[in-house]
Amino acid sequence: MSNKQTVFRTEWFTIEEEFFSHIESLNGKPYYRINAPDGVIVLAVTEKNEIILVRQFRPALNQYTLELPCGSLDPAESPQEAAVRELYEETGYLCNEWSCLGPGRIMMNRNNSKEFAFFGRGAARAAGFSGKEDIEVILVSPGDFKALVLSGRFEQLAALAVLVLTDWKLGMRLLA
Repeated sequence: MSNKQTVFRTEWFTIEEEFFSHIESLNGKPYYRINAPDGVIVLAVTEKNEIILVRQFRPALNQYTLELPCGSLDPAESPQEAAVRELYEETGYLCNEWSCLGPGRIMMNRNNSKEFAFFGRGAARAAGFSGKEDIEVILVSPGDFKALVLSGRFEQLAALAVLVLTDWKLGMRLLA
């Protein structure tokens, strides 16, 4: 048996404390989990086969990062609706074809949310787009993306899982 309570709350997540009397390794200590909304991560490729990245400030790291567009699902929003919205909000791009690569989890030791991976093909910038977020859009070739990853300048490991899923599920190898 267990008992749990919310010990911290923000507009983005809650932290829940739970005691598991039947798990010896916890030795009666509380366990803390982050409850957050499910999210999406989007690998979108332009008609010229460029990968769309975003550069944005991440307060948790106190630095700017390069990453794939991603974000949380809004209430009553499907994962695909969130993927389309997040890509557009962050970059101004719209895709003419979408593939859901499936759900997965990140940081399973502390966070209970799911991340849904999507691949968007044929991305083109919408006319008249005016970004509302402090985000820089960067287009890179697959080779340049690989160089960013190998040099350590791209650290979003979940993005690499999306690349593998794109290859395995869709048969599209973007990186040689």
